[in-house]
Amino acid sequence: MYEEEKDTHYVFSDHFDRQFLEELYSGDTEAAAEIFKSSLVQIAEELILAEDRAKSGDIAGLRKIFHKIKPLFGYMGLLSVQDFVQHFEDQCNDSVLMTDVQVAYDNIREIIREAISLVREEHHRLSDFNNRRA
Repeated sequence: MYEEEKDTHYVFSDHFDRQFLEELYSGDTEAAAEIFKSSLVQIAEELILAEDRAKSGDIAGLRKIFHKIKPLFGYMGLLSVQDFVQHFEDQCNDSVLMTDVQVAYDNIREIIREAISLVREEHHRLSDFNNRRA
């Protein structure tokens, strides 16, 4: 556990851009927890749609889905994931066939899968912290 959590100040895990999140939420851990939770739900829903777009070879539709979820990673302090999503979008813009982006699609899904795991864990920590303060 992080020692600072015993006090009134929450410290985000190392996987997240702490400074960015502290500036964004200004200590409002209730808001941070809600954003993390709603972002997880939206990302999960969009990834289901993305799978359908990938199977049908709809690269433009696939790009739009990733464009839609990209800012969510920023709101959760995962700026590097946001950059990876942008790179995938760029690859979609430059490709005509799904086979051209399949490897990149598989990679971005794995990156997001790992990010989701981190966000779930952080959301749990945020919720525990908020419950202790309640």
